[in-house]
Amino acid sequence: MSSIALLGFADSESERLAAGITTLNSSLRLVKFTADTSKEELASSVEGAVVWGAGTGLAGPSGIVHAAADAGVPVVVVLPVVGLEDINAAREEIEVCFLPCTAEEILLRLNIAMSINAPTETDNLIIHGDLAIDCDRYEVVLKGHKVDLTYKEYELLKYLALNPGRVFSRESLLRSVWEYDYFGGTRTVDVHIRRLRSKIDDVSNHFIETQWNVGYRFRSPGRGS
Repeated sequence: MSSIALLGFADSESERLAAGITTLNSSLRLVKFTADTSKEELASSVEGAVVWGAGTGLAGPSGIVHAAADAGVPVVVVLPVVGLEDINAAREEIEVCFLPCTAEEILLRLNIAMSINAPTETDNLIIHGDLAIDCDRYEVVLKGHKVDLTYKEYELLKYLALNPGRVFSRESLLRSVWEYDYFGGTRTVDVHIRRLRSKIDDVSNHFIETQWNVGYRFRSPGRGS
């Protein structure tokens, strides 16, 4: 089930559209956030976002839309009039709908944004720039050369690479990658991240970024995340 942030959804018209989206795709979990939600919170909580432009206040929707896009979260913004209101619609993370529109159109544009920003997978490969992860062979190749990783290093890299741009806390990574097979607390994650960076990062590639006071995220080359 994918979690989708709803921002600015407060009036009856926006609520009807939200209900329509749920009816069309019951696998989506719609979660309301406020317009001042940080991009770090969005990145660590949801896989996509829908912004109701009319409900974002006097400052307009551009700030929260670009914050979501900067966090690597695909976003659909619904605007009350034909006009972009300083929104950079050329960004691949952003789709725009103008009222009147239907729940079907919003869901279609959300699916487009999410599919464009999904990692490339071919024959069970995850590819980000010079980095390729072979999920069948448990192998990682960087610039044509095999990278020697431990099993946990591989699992950690794979998990991050499957969710580019999304910030994960150390606790979340422990639950998802180590499950119950870990000792020593969150420092385990820091140690494995440091080892991973020493093996896959160089002058031209910085795949794993630290989000201070939050955790880590995977930066996919070419996405600007």
